[in-house]
Amino acid sequence: VYNSQHYQEELKLSRDITSDFIHTLNSISLYSTRAGKIYDDFLTIKAIDDILQSVIAILSLVENGIHNTIKRELRYLIEMMTKYVIVDYVKMGEKLTIKTQYLKDFIPNSSIDIIDQYTPPLSVEKNDEFKTEVKDFFYKACAYVHPSKKQIDGQVKNYERGNTIGFESSKMLADMNKLIFRAYDMILVMLFHGFGDSMSGDLFIQLLDDNKKWKFHKSKYVKEYSKNFDYKHERNT
Repeated sequence: VYNSQHYQEELKLSRDITSDFIHTLNSISLYSTRAGKIYDDFLTIKAIDDILQSVIAILSLVENGIHNTIKRELRYLIEMMTKYVIVDYVKMGEKLTIKTQYLKDFIPNSSIDIIDQYTPPLSVEKNDEFKTEVKDFFYKACAYVHPSKKQIDGQVKNYERGNTIGFESSKMLADMNKLIFRAYDMILVMLFHGFGDSMSGDLFIQLLDDNKKWKFHKSKYVKEYSKNFDYKHERNT
């Protein structure tokens, strides 16, 4: 299975998704230094190093056939970015210490319902869809954070098929790639939103648009977010 064309193609896809995601995170971090005093107090920007650690770990887990742990880590990333971007906007202009105290006092733990207070930087038609998908992703991933029948049933089925750790099927890897890509798509939209449309627009025009192989040009929500910059002169020449 490991040496099959399908498996190797999916493994390459996983590495390409990870590479593009890391490149985007690093680019946002680098671009933020152009306005360091502004971004010193942004939770979304401060989170980049934490996200990078998770992303590197997730690729290692993929390569070693460890899937449930990935779902738990993706849940954490979705929850973290949702809450950070909301706090950044509610407490816009405040110091980091004020934001972290607000996070502690007013943002509920182990819940994603606060997403209902969020206005994604997307079209009106996509806003509700985005928020619904964030909640759907979070709550389905909870089945792999807490002991659950769903998790046990999945493990039993995998054992019956011989898909124990390191012996996953090509389809299992393909499904995992879809899940990771879906999560990274939503995380990037919130990170771009935290970064701000002005700086994110510069990033698209000056860097991402020229990289035709960048995987997220074809993602569901980043592709939609990118339309915010169609008015720019560089895209109309």
